[in-house]
Amino acid sequence: MGITGAGKSSFINYLLRYLGSEKRVLVGEDLVSCTSQVESIIIEGQTNHWKRIKGHRIVIVDTPGFEDTYVGDFVILQRIARWLEESYRKKMVVGGVIYMHDLSQDHISVTTRRNLALFNELCGDWAFDKVVLVTSKWSRAFERSFDKREEEMKNKGWKTMLDGGARVERLVAGGEDASAWGVIRSILDRVEKRAIEQYKSEALQIQRELVTYRKFLPETRAARELRTQFKQMLEAQAQMLALEADAVARNPEAQAKLQEQEAKVKKMAKQIENLKVSLPKRLTRWLKVVVGA
Repeated sequence: MGITGAGKSSFINYLLRYLGSEKRVLVGEDLVSCTSQVESIIIEGQTNHWKRIKGHRIVIVDTPGFEDTYVGDFVILQRIARWLEESYRKKMVVGGVIYMHDLSQDHISVTTRRNLALFNELCGDWAFDKVVLVTSKWSRAFERSFDKREEEMKNKGWKTMLDGGARVERLVAGGEDASAWGVIRSILDRVEKRAIEQYKSEALQIQRELVTYRKFLPETRAARELRTQFKQMLEAQAQMLALEADAVARNPEAQAKLQEQEAKVKKMAKQIENLKVSLPKRLTRWLKVVVGA
């Protein structure tokens, strides 16, 4: 997981190349997303090095980033949640969750902060020891100190997760293929040390909410966090539009841009509405509980 352009799809391609596979996933350019659906890549025959997990296949899941170029955040959350819910029902083990972070960003952006807050709620604090925070784009360092940026993320953006057992890995410049496999090996090592059955019981927050507690997606902590973010952005956008309305009254070009912003506000309001549980859904669940379905 990670924001658009962080290198999620590239990570998978590095891994596949290291393993000698000819499979590849599409990679977007810069901040233009190329992944809009959740895509599973199955890798066979790579767990024979371990005893407990010998013979198990590896499933790498490529997810679209929030703040996607073409798809709304609520739709992305729906797609990720649906895959996680179905995999949990099939008793698949989430061995680890990789969060990609692009170190070439000059600072911790608002988008990054929002994304991390949503990621935290999706995983749940008890699953932080499954999280691997992978820093990417080290080849773009040049004379900039990426080590300092990584330390800043450890001390600020990632502190809660690191305190909960998450760890940091790097995609080393010039050695990205081996680094990608190193990340996967570290996850498999942890799964090997703990019983598979124990790992099955240690689901992510959103998996427990959807399957064990039978919540609707809008009732989950991740959806509530997304709804809060939308409301904050909507309020800020509405205030900005109110200030701009008078200023652009006689400027056709500015009016066109203003209308574009108004359309975005309406879209955001629609996403907030989607993050509410409708009355029919609530009644249906209540009836199932009453009749013991």
